[in-house]
Amino acid sequence: MRTSIAHTSVPARGKTAAETERDDLLELLRALRDVLDVPPGHRRQALLDSRVLLVHGTLRDVLDGNATIGLAWEIDLLRRRATEDGCHA
Repeated sequence: MRTSIAHTSVPARGKTAAETERDDLLELLRALRDVLDVPPGHRRQALLDSRVLLVHGTLRDVLDGNATIGLAWEIDLLRRRATEDGCHA
């Protein structure tokens, strides 16, 4: 399967490389959705501004092939950094 994503998934036990890549990308998309799902309130715009920068950095690293530790690590880092602002991601 040809892809423009520089990140390469390591096949999980019992899965093909394509299935693993699909699952990794779905998990990344879920994390991006969760991080950008900011509740209404007086801090909403500031949180969105901050989280857009986090999302941009994560996407840049994945697309440029700089997610060298792995996609799961990038997703975990994104979620942890997003929760540092005081709102659950």
